[in-house]
Amino acid sequence: MSQGAGSAKGKRTKSAKTTKSNGAERLKCSLLLTPENDLRLTVLASLRGTDRSTLLNSILDDSLRGVVVSLRGPLAAESGAGGGGEVLAEGGEASSAA
Repeated sequence: MSQGAGSAKGKRTKSAKTTKSNGAERLKCSLLLTPENDLRLTVLASLRGTDRSTLLNSILDDSLRGVVVSLRGPLAAESGAGGGGEVLAEGGEASSAA
């Protein structure tokens, strides 16, 4: 064993951890998938060169593009407080979110 290899191991510098910047904040959640969908999601993510989470977010973004959530009144001042708002679907029909 050469002396250079041993000294290189001891002189490693700590590098700052890089964080993945996906543009928007992400929330951790659990999904129950069928074994077939789990496999298909894994294969498609691999083919596209991305991870399963990013792929699933893009699929959901495309599917939910026409859905708008609008809070009015006192609930609009509170961020993240559910209930009492309106959910507008693709057809423009309003339904109660409660």
